Amino acid sequence: MGDLEEEGEPKYQLFVKGAEKPREEGSQKFTGQGKALYLTGDSYEGTFVEGLRTGKGVYVFKKTGDSYEGKYEENRKHGFGKMTYRNNVGEEEDADPPDENAPPRGGTYLGNFTAGLRGRLASAGPEAPADGTFTYVNGDAYAGQWREGKKHGNGTYTFAKDGTQLVGEWEDGKIVSGKWVFPNGTFYCGKFRYNKPYGKGVWVFKNGNQLAGDYLQKEQATEEEPADETEGAPKPDPKVWCQFKPSKSVAVRGGSMFYPKTGA
Repeated sequence: MGDLEEEGEPKYQLFVKGAEKPREEGSQKFTGQGKALYLTGDSYEGTFVEGLRTGKGVYVFKKTGDSYEGKYEENRKHGFGKMTYRNNVGEEEDADPPDENAPPRGGTYLGNFTAGLRGRLASAGPEAPADGTFTYVNGDAYAGQWREGKKHGNGTYTFAKDGTQLVGEWEDGKIVSGKWVFPNGTFYCGKFRYNKPYGKGVWVFKNGNQLAGDYLQKEQATEEEPADETEGAPKPDPKVWCQFKPSKSVAVRGGSMFYPKTGA
């Protein structure tokens, strides 16, 4: 989303910094500071090396109003930068908020890019720069590691509406293990599926009491939707009910142990 300059280079005029007329040769073999005005209405102002966007620059997308400010390498976002998504069209396509009530499109990503994508490439080693923070238009935020545009690695997602957090290990945009932390100090530790607790885990309460058990998931009945015939299109996660089955409790300081209920 918002990365049209990486899907194919539209035609443009190049204005060398300080010049009033476009360069006759376009960007061919040009190295230096310039501004490109694309036929699509997009614009880029920054550094070129041998005719390619390389170094620091600012790219503005006419269609969406999105903008990127940061480093480039051979026409792709590469290195540290800031991508700003506007909320004037559609919905955020690839931010993967861990909630079926996804926030509307918009927000900012501040962090590392590799070959045009947030985070590192799958082929890169774990030492490759992958950290970044995505702040959603509704106030939610994810801070942590990314791989090829999706949350992947260690990270924390904070929900603005109630201050709860999902902290742990993420894979392809979803948390798979870690903690579900509440502002009062209570937290759940265990595995996750579809961004919800799944399998064996334990509730730890602010007074130190613990309640172990299993989370069962049951898919909700939904109306059949036509299959997505796009080749390789990912299947959306089902909506599920979550039910906790206690198996063992450990009372450290006495008192009742009530864990938050989870729904779809």
